[in-house]
Amino acid sequence: MGDTPFSLTDFRAALPGGGARPNLFEVMLADNPMGGSNAVAGTASSKSTTLCKAASMPGSKVTSIDVPFRGRSIRVPGVREFDETWTTTIINDTDFAFRRMIEEWMDNIASHDANIGEFDLTKLSTELSVYQLDHKDGKRIRGYKFHNAWPSELSVMELAADTNDSIQEFDITWTYSYWMSDKDEVKAGGGTNTTT
Repeated sequence: MGDTPFSLTDFRAALPGGGARPNLFEVMLADNPMGGSNAVAGTASSKSTTLCKAASMPGSKVTSIDVPFRGRSIRVPGVREFDETWTTTIINDTDFAFRRMIEEWMDNIASHDANIGEFDLTKLSTELSVYQLDHKDGKRIRGYKFHNAWPSELSVMELAADTNDSIQEFDITWTYSYWMSDKDEVKAGGGTNTTT
C-alpha cells in the first residue's frame, strides 16, 4: 500500500487540468422533427447553446441478479438501465420562441383538443447532446448523446407582481431510449463532433 498523500502539492498534481467546471457546458437541442410554424423554425438548433441554463451528465446503472446456491447467493451483473428522463432549464426570451416550439412539438405528439397525435417514434423523436467544455480553451472534452428523445413535460412559469430581479425560465423534461458517450459513438461507427 502506497503512502497516503497529505500535501497540497500531491493534491495539485492529481488535478493537472485544474478540475472540470460545472458551469462550462454546451447543450445541443434539436428542433421539432415534425416541423412547426415559421416563427419558431430553427429555434432550438440556433439558441440552445446560449439559452440553456442548466442540464446534467447522465448516470449509469447495471442491475444485479441474485443467484442462490445451497443457502447462499452470489450477485451477477444483470441488464443496463437508463434514467427515464433528462431535464434541461431554458431561459425565456420575450419572443417565447423556444417555449412555443416545445408546445407545438408536444401538440403534434398529443393534441390539446382531440385524442389524436403522432406516435411513430421515428417521426416524433430526435437526438440531443450535452458536452463538458475545457476551461482552458473551451473545447469539448466529453460528450453524451441521447437517442430517441422527445419532450414529455414542459414546466409552468410562475408570475408574481413582486418578482423584480429575475428572468423567466422553464424546464423541459425529455424522455429517451438510451444514451451513448462520445467514445461509444465512435466505436459504434456513428462518429462524433467532440474533441477528445
